[in-house]
Amino acid sequence: MTVTRVKNVTISGIVSVLPETEKLNRDAVSSQDSQEMARIVAATGIESKRVVSQGQTALDLANKACELLLSSMDWAEDDIAILLFVTQTPDYPLPGNAVQLQHRLGLDKNTLAFDINLGCSGFVYGLWQISQLLNTLPRSKALLVVGDTTSQQYSENNRSVSALFGDAVSAIAIENCKDCDDMVFSLGTDGAGTPYLIQPFGGAKKPDEKFELFMDGMQVFVFTLREVPKSIQSCLFEKKWQVNEVDFCVMHQANEMMLKRLGDKVGFAEEQVIISMRKVGNTSSASIPLALCLSLSEELLTRKNKLVLSGFGVGWSWGSVALALDKLSVCTLIDLSLNSNL
Repeated sequence: MTVTRVKNVTISGIVSVLPETEKLNRDAVSSQDSQEMARIVAATGIESKRVVSQGQTALDLANKACELLLSSMDWAEDDIAILLFVTQTPDYPLPGNAVQLQHRLGLDKNTLAFDINLGCSGFVYGLWQISQLLNTLPRSKALLVVGDTTSQQYSENNRSVSALFGDAVSAIAIENCKDCDDMVFSLGTDGAGTPYLIQPFGGAKKPDEKFELFMDGMQVFVFTLREVPKSIQSCLFEKKWQVNEVDFCVMHQANEMMLKRLGDKVGFAEEQVIISMRKVGNTSSASIPLALCLSLSEELLTRKNKLVLSGFGVGWSWGSVALALDKLSVCTLIDLSLNSNL
C-alpha cells in the first residue's frame, strides 16, 4: 500500500447523471424466486437500479454531465489542461472515450485526453492521477469523468450481479489552488483477485463470447474487510485526523451490509457513513461522486467538510483519500427519469 500526499489541488464541482430507466429487483424474478430476491435486497440494501437504454453509453451520459459542469463553473474550452475518463465500458476498444469527449465538448487541442480502465476504485485513482499531472502543467483546470454502463455487461438471469449493478456517470471539476488543504491518498493492488471479479469475454482471450460479468461475492467481501479499513486508517494517520473529526466517510456504494461493517471496523459513527445505493445500485467508479450528489449536496455547497473517500473492487484494487473541501461551486444530479422519486 502506497501513501502519498498531493498539494495545491482541489475538487471544485461535481455533476452526476442517472439514466432514465429504473428496474426494480422485485420485478426481475418469478414468484418462486421472490424469497431469494428479498434476501438479496435485505443484505445489499439495493431495491432498484438505473440502466441505460439501447444504444446509450457512458460517453453519452458523460457529455451531459460535462456540459452542465462547464457551464456551471463558467470555464472556457481552452482553460482545461486534462480530460481523464475512467471507465470499463468504453464505446469502442479504440479510440478511448476521453478523446471523443474532448471533440464533443469542443475543448482545445492542447487538452491532454486519455482513458484509464478501472472500476470501483477508479474515482480515487483518477483523482490522484489527474491531481499529480495538473501540478506539472501551466493550465490550472481539469475534468475527471468516471462511470460505467455495467448493465450492458451481464444478462438479467445472472442473479449475483444483475440485482446489484446499475449505470451512472459523474464529472468532477479539478483545479489548482494556493491555500487548499493537502489531499492524502492510500492506494493498493493485489492481482490475486483477478478471477473473483471479472468480465472474461469480449477481450483478446475470448473475443467472440457474449459479455457475462462474474463476481464471487464472498471473496469480494473478504478482500474488502481485509484491505479497506487499513487504507482508510493510513490516510487518517498521515492526515493527523481522528475518526471523530471526519464529517463524512463516503465509500464505494457496493452494498449496505458491507459499508456498515467497514464503518464499524474503522470506528465511524453511523451518521458519518453515507449509504445511498438503495435506488441506484452499485454504479462502479461513479458511485462515490454520485453519493456526494445524492446525499451531501447541501453540505458541500454551503460549508467546508472533512471527507474520507474510499473505492475498492476489481483487480483487487483499492484507494482512499482524506481531504478537506471548501464550498463547491456546483454539486448536482441530472436525473433523466421523467418520474424521479430519488
